[in-house]
Amino acid sequence: MGLPRKDRIRAKLKSENTTVRVLLAHPMHTGRAKDEADTLIPAEFIQDIRCWRNDEEVLTIKCGTATARNPYFSFQLVGGKQGDMITIRWVDNRGAKGTTETVVK
Repeated sequence: MGLPRKDRIRAKLKSENTTVRVLLAHPMHTGRAKDEADTLIPAEFIQDIRCWRNDEEVLTIKCGTATARNPYFSFQLVGGKQGDMITIRWVDNRGAKGTTETVVK
């Protein structure tokens, strides 16, 4: 079950390495904030982010409640070529999942 969102991803070949930039649309609630009715907002945060280049998993990121809302990540992958498919998949602590992908330019 995914959340309605607009994740964004870009991947570009630079100096024989692939630079990936991804912006994930997620509220990232810590479980400590309160709403207008002074009720705690339940924790809701991304726990696991994985990146694949074509069919090979190349990166795993573990997150927690200290990660900002709508987190932005930028990283470089060694090698790659134009036309490679970069896929990002994430899972939050409530079981919501998201996937976004792009082609290396």
